Amino acid sequence: MNLVVSEKYFELPADLLEQLRNLRASRPADAIERAHDAFLLDPGLGPPTYLAADGRILWDDTDDFWGVQPTRSEAYVAIVVGARKTGVRDLLRLLPPRPPGTPNCPECNGAGQFAADTMQLEVVCSACRGIGWRAAH
Repeated sequence: MNLVVSEKYFELPADLLEQLRNLRASRPADAIERAHDAFLLDPGLGPPTYLAADGRILWDDTDDFWGVQPTRSEAYVAIVVGARKTGVRDLLRLLPPRPPGTPNCPECNGAGQFAADTMQLEVVCSACRGIGWRAAH
């Protein structure tokens, strides 16, 4: 196992922690969840991804196959995908609010994702990382 761990990017409010703990209690927790007080966000087509109760994102990048970089933008993707896959929409509250006057991402028109019709999948926008807007540079 190669566990990639981000910096602490998120503060989890008590009500969200309760939702995540209830979800985790509804099925057997895996070793990473138990060892890191973490919640499985995405069992994945990529590396299994977790949100730790302390606000870090963890990726199980076995044998460094996926080449995960624990950046803030990858953490945002983990939250967006996790909200969709777990059904815990309150995870999206962890993302930064859109600054006033910030336009939609021109790549996805603010949707944060694209539909891959041939496989009936939704793919996170690589330009905005799923948040629907891009900060001015």
